[in-house]
Amino acid sequence: MKQTNTHPLIADYLDQVCRHVRATEMHRRIRDELESHLLDLMDEQMDEGLGEEEAVRQAILQMGDSAAVGKQLHRIYKPKVEWRLLVYVVAFLAVGLFTMYGMQVSFIEFKLDSYWFYALFGIGVMLAVTFTDYRKLLRYSLHLYMLTVGVFFLILAYGYTMNGKTYMYLGGSIRIDFVAMSMYLFLISVAGMLLTRTWRFRSTASKLTVFVLLPACLFVMAGSIMELMLYLFGFMILMMYTKTVRKEKLYLMIVSAIVWTAACLLDRYTLGRVQGWVQPTQDPLGKGYEYLEAMEAIRSAGFWGRGSNAPLPRMPYLDSDFKFTYLIHSYGWIAGILILLAIVLFIIRLARVVKEVDEPYGKHLIVSIVPLFSLFFVWPLLMSTGMLPIVNIEIPFLSYGNIGTALAHFAVLGLVLSVHRHRSSIGKPHTYMAK
Repeated sequence: MKQTNTHPLIADYLDQVCRHVRATEMHRRIRDELESHLLDLMDEQMDEGLGEEEAVRQAILQMGDSAAVGKQLHRIYKPKVEWRLLVYVVAFLAVGLFTMYGMQVSFIEFKLDSYWFYALFGIGVMLAVTFTDYRKLLRYSLHLYMLTVGVFFLILAYGYTMNGKTYMYLGGSIRIDFVAMSMYLFLISVAGMLLTRTWRFRSTASKLTVFVLLPACLFVMAGSIMELMLYLFGFMILMMYTKTVRKEKLYLMIVSAIVWTAACLLDRYTLGRVQGWVQPTQDPLGKGYEYLEAMEAIRSAGFWGRGSNAPLPRMPYLDSDFKFTYLIHSYGWIAGILILLAIVLFIIRLARVVKEVDEPYGKHLIVSIVPLFSLFFVWPLLMSTGMLPIVNIEIPFLSYGNIGTALAHFAVLGLVLSVHRHRSSIGKPHTYMAK
């Protein structure tokens, strides 16, 4: 027979066990499970003729030493960091910095300083996010969305435009690409808003406006068609995963696909890149120039390359978009194969994180982030070898990029690591629900 009130001896035993378990969110579950076992053992003892007090003592004795049980449970539920992903990040940064020295590109000294700054500061940001409980973000999803939209409007009003794209200007030579960062901010807020009950506009039209049309308008006004397409890519992946009304999901995905296609067709720059990719030899000094130069640089590199810091004067953006091409040119196909292998293993680790997490909010977060984050690695590799059209995307950590985008990559990887770190301490799905 189960008791409704916890016996003082059992309560004291449970307190002693939980004292050794740092994952405090698991205490309620541990107490319930252990109490249930103790009551079963107590019933068995009482069936054998023992009194209640003695039955409780015997049940606790059978359960085992409270310190030993607590330490064992702590090992099970202890948050664990996926250190292997951090090792990959440090390796990418080391290769990226190593290849920057001696590279013949403009403003190399300034870029080296920036690279060192965001490498060190970015690792700090990533670790800070990793060791923060990501679930605290959930209740602020709508606030994050509104903040992102507000800052976006401020940048449109007071930012400065360079090459058709609007940036946040912080004085001196520091400019932040908040528009690129907002891709992730929108995805993180949408992932939470799909789960929270604070979302009051439940109609499909309101979701379409908030999730698709408003971000699309902001990206277009900021002259960032590429970021719009990347955001919609992440959003459609998230919609494929999330559980919502099938008709509504289909409607949102179709509109997103239409907006994505329209953005691609209306962007003359992207269209030109696609045309050059399809037939590079038709315009060898124009749209096909970078494709032909990249192919020649890779072809002439050979297995061991042309040597450390080999010049490649006719190829633009060596430190950013074409870092992979430069690595192959200088250090040969063997370097390309090793970088490719490292990135494949890195993405496989990310995919395992997605598979291992069951908690709904964490799953929504990493499903929206990881595919987009992986695309930043895969696309530059394939475009450098002529397998995809050239776009302005740098390989995270390995290539030089503006500080805002670089820090955003560190932060989102930290968020993924935070989700992974708490996967054991949260337990099965439905143990943590949005309020």
